[in-house]
Amino acid sequence: MTVKLAEKYIKQVQSGKKLVCSTIKMAVERHLNDLITAPERGLYFDKQAAERVFAFFQVLNHCPDKVKWVPFECEDWQALIIYLAFGWKRANKTRRFRFIYTEIAKKNGKTTFAAAIANYLLYFDGENEAEVYQAATIEKQAKICFDKAREMIVRSPALKSRATILRKNVSIESSVSKMEPIGRDSNSIEGANSSGAIVDEYHLWKNNDTLDNLRSGSVNRKQPFFFIITTAGTDKTLPCYSYRLLCLDILRGIKKQDDILPFIFTLDESDDWKDEAAWYKSNPNLGISVELDSMRDEFKAALNDPRQEANFKTKNLNLWVDAPETWIKDERIRMCDYGTAEEDLIGQICYAGIDIASHVDICALALFFPDINGRPVAKFHFWIPEAKVLEKEDRVDYRTWTSQGYITITPGDVIDIDQLTDEIESLIRQYQCEGFAFDPAKAFHGVIQNLQKLGLEELLDEYSQGIRSMSEPVKLIERMVTSTEIDLLQNPVIRWMFSNVQIISDQNENIKADKRKSREKIDGIVALANAVGEWQTKLFGASTVMSGDLTFFKI
Repeated sequence: MTVKLAEKYIKQVQSGKKLVCSTIKMAVERHLNDLITAPERGLYFDKQAAERVFAFFQVLNHCPDKVKWVPFECEDWQALIIYLAFGWKRANKTRRFRFIYTEIAKKNGKTTFAAAIANYLLYFDGENEAEVYQAATIEKQAKICFDKAREMIVRSPALKSRATILRKNVSIESSVSKMEPIGRDSNSIEGANSSGAIVDEYHLWKNNDTLDNLRSGSVNRKQPFFFIITTAGTDKTLPCYSYRLLCLDILRGIKKQDDILPFIFTLDESDDWKDEAAWYKSNPNLGISVELDSMRDEFKAALNDPRQEANFKTKNLNLWVDAPETWIKDERIRMCDYGTAEEDLIGQICYAGIDIASHVDICALALFFPDINGRPVAKFHFWIPEAKVLEKEDRVDYRTWTSQGYITITPGDVIDIDQLTDEIESLIRQYQCEGFAFDPAKAFHGVIQNLQKLGLEELLDEYSQGIRSMSEPVKLIERMVTSTEIDLLQNPVIRWMFSNVQIISDQNENIKADKRKSREKIDGIVALANAVGEWQTKLFGASTVMSGDLTFFKI
């Protein structure tokens, strides 16, 4: 009966009777087009394979009202996901789709739905020695989905009789299979031989380490199944948003990837977020598991508070919205990419700025090139001690950035000053550096003394970090990035730092990026402000920059 529910949903989307967003329409259109064209790629649709999943679901019970346990019945949108995810096959009869990305507003039952799918993968997928994991940023979060799946098993005599059920493990002796929750803090990640995984609240994942371990552990599986579930977030520098962009490209036909199946329930750009009718696009369970009165209460709070508005749009409407305190939107930062090559910079005029936080934290160097083929360019490098990487690795992906060449990790608890200054000198010598700005309050750290000894003394200039001195360079950075005039060389570290910036201002409308109020590191932004300020000072003089009388100036 549920196959018919999925097919009815598809027909209603086609006819326009079902109110859905454009991304769901594209998912349906992709399926219908593939029914015609996919056989040429060795793919076919097996309706009975989907029916077997629905049959399994009939033995499951869940507790939607947290009081009474009732049989699990799929809603039409859930039926669509099962129908497409399990119905499509490859020529060798294995599943076509390995990665199912489902993005939906909170409280629409995605975790319970994922728990039911996890149980199918454990019991009924035909995989001997199956390993199914509920994965999240930390094990405690992963256990939420695991506990739902575990309780479904306990409440089903047919499933319970076949299983050994522990607090953090369900095992099936007859097939030597198991299900467990894991996070970055779990001990079992490295040895995982995953046949299936629920990737929970992907928007919170700071990096893909856990997912990569699960994927690499599934290479000997014939049809691994990764069910990625999430609500929208606010940090577009994290892996989830990049994956979302890939999914959108797949739905639009820009990119071809036959193993990814996206479902994104959200509002369309033309929708008014204040229109209740549009809310159903992000909340297909509105009126079922999502109470309309509760949504209205959240909406009223959002109208009166910008922070609540961002939260409502993100969590209740599944919209990727920059946090209210975001200085410059991530879309603008990503657009600051013009393909300037390293060889285009060699020997060119630049101005350097350094931010020396301390020996135990990030040190940032920014090189500002005012004119490379008619466009300003900013190049960055960062140094950080190993101890700080270990301290932050659950929140910041320093190691990946190191492998990409954007960060240098120095051994030990503190940055080696000799190594740091030798590398800075080597970098500076590649260009025609006209000035090197630093915070005079940090000169005692030894970095400046070393640079003087290395022959850079004539370039070094003190640059005050007061709000009057920093205002003009910060305003120019804001203008260059917002108007996408500058090339940031696709640097992921500086993109992350832009997302962290909190701006403060004074009564004279001077502004400054404030380290104390910013939510994470902004050292590269401060270094760039120093470099830009050095350039402005060389052009106009310190008094002009301090006065803020650069309104006439355009780079």
